[in-house]
Amino acid sequence: MPKIRYKYKSVVVSDKPYKYDLMPIIPITISHKEKKLNVEALIDSGANRCFCPVEIGQALKIPLEECSKSGLSGIGGSIEIFIHQLDIGLEYGKFKFSADVGFGEFSFPGFSFILGQKDFFENVNIFFERRKEHLELHLPK
Repeated sequence: MPKIRYKYKSVVVSDKPYKYDLMPIIPITISHKEKKLNVEALIDSGANRCFCPVEIGQALKIPLEECSKSGLSGIGGSIEIFIHQLDIGLEYGKFKFSADVGFGEFSFPGFSFILGQKDFFENVNIFFERRKEHLELHLPK
């Protein structure tokens, strides 16, 4: 089983005063048809699916108004999201999988995508070692 190791990334979590935190953020490539984007993604075991802002869907030319809709509730309240399938690549496309991604009115500090339980955790084994400031992904062959 191939393994990939990443360092945790330092992200500003407050600007008054400036405070930083280490987060499990990795580079990924997302694609829809012929459009591709390289983005930074937070690996979030508390997220039930993958998410990103609607602006990413627009950049990939996804017709969001034609996508199925769903509600999303969390600490900050409830919003409507659009669901559409994307291809997600790790390690410059060496490992790829498809994910039903929720596009919504999100703003993430220091990253632009969330990798959640459905589709990501179902395909990859993740070992978090925050104390050592790194994580390791074990990919299926």
